[in-house]
Amino acid sequence: MTDAAKKQNKWIKIVISILLAAIFFVAFKYIKDYFTEEKIQSILNEAGFWAPILYILLWAILPIFLFPVPLLVVPSGYIFGTTMGVIYTLIGCGVNIFIMYYLAAKLARKPISELVEKKSSEKIKQVFFNPSGTSQGVFFIFRLIPLISYNLINYMAGILQISFLPYFLLSLVGITPGIFAFIYLGEQIHDPSSPEFKLAIFFLVLLTLVSLVLLKIYNKRHRND
Repeated sequence: MTDAAKKQNKWIKIVISILLAAIFFVAFKYIKDYFTEEKIQSILNEAGFWAPILYILLWAILPIFLFPVPLLVVPSGYIFGTTMGVIYTLIGCGVNIFIMYYLAAKLARKPISELVEKKSSEKIKQVFFNPSGTSQGVFFIFRLIPLISYNLINYMAGILQISFLPYFLLSLVGITPGIFAFIYLGEQIHDPSSPEFKLAIFFLVLLTLVSLVLLKIYNKRHRND
């Protein structure tokens, strides 16, 4: 390939990247403004028989655009109840993890790799290009912490090319306690003064604190190794 052709390809990639970024930004803004918690609840209420399928589709698509998943999860508790809400959410979550992981691996890995190669320290390069098996433990603990972005974890795993199957399974296990708490919270949301609502809040706080302690212990042991 001639230098002129290489330069042309480079500019084509830049233009495509800018267009994709613009589309992503517009979609993100529209989705964020349109899909409020009340709107999601209304959509699912009106869907009737199709509500579970529609909910799973929303779960599969919305987080791609960095939609805050608690706004998606909480209404499901009110609509489906705790048990079915957890089941439908885990199905949607599984589909979404697959999509987001491979989007990041196929579209973002290469340009970010080039940036890391040129601009980063050797330590960062080692983490990026040779993520160890212990990374799965970190991602599992991240999944337990309700305050850490679900969306960014998926993209990080794809970009780092963490082994997919262990990541997928650990993600579903790790996210289940938080999902249960948010859905139980949604089921009790009609009565915020009830003991059940307060119990859901307490469980979310407890889960966050326990997860942070586990992360601290993990980091300490990993440094010692």
